[in-house]
Amino acid sequence: MRRFAYAGLLLALVACTGGDRVREQIHRTLSVSDTPNVSVQNVAGAVRIDTWQKPLVDVVATKYGNDIDDLRNITIDVHQEGDAVTIATRYSGGAHQGGVGYQISVPARASVHVQNVAGAVDLAGVGGNVVVGTQAGRITAALGKVEGDRSITLSATTGAIELSIARDSSASVEVTSTVGNFSSSFPEISQSSENVVGTRAAGNVGSGSAKIRLSTTVGAIELRE
Repeated sequence: MRRFAYAGLLLALVACTGGDRVREQIHRTLSVSDTPNVSVQNVAGAVRIDTWQKPLVDVVATKYGNDIDDLRNITIDVHQEGDAVTIATRYSGGAHQGGVGYQISVPARASVHVQNVAGAVDLAGVGGNVVVGTQAGRITAALGKVEGDRSITLSATTGAIELSIARDSSASVEVTSTVGNFSSSFPEISQSSENVVGTRAAGNVGSGSAKIRLSTTVGAIELRE
């Protein structure tokens, strides 16, 4: 059963300081259970996901460009099938001018899948499974206690990864960086050099029940409490 509860469409065109760039903001809210699956597909722009104790997915998308035509070529597609929510940036006319910044709130037990071509991804408090991939952009995630059958996969082609988890987590950890260092506040994770400029690391935190996979092609990786 599809359940939509739109808070409305908010359009705000404003001049961006320091130039003639313009912005358009879109706000939508969808009713879900406390364990939805939320997918975000973006091309250019930062994605920020926070959690709250509400059975709602709240999306604030800010389109930006050099002129009105850039904004018109960008569509924010929000689609819901039961508890599966997909949020995607679409470009028309073959042009990829401008971008979209997302601020999204999800239930604390949601699972999240984010793919971003160029832009940072920042997550806090997400309690379900997490998959994040960027081609160019930093990934920062604070995910609390990771245990049970949870799965966390963070990967960047060019960009650093910083993951924070609780000290009493239970997860097997695998880390690979083709060009980049790895640092950890968990002594259980052992590391070795990979092709002189790269790093490989692995180990268990606690009993190792959950799975954490961190990988970059070019970029440092940090795992900390």
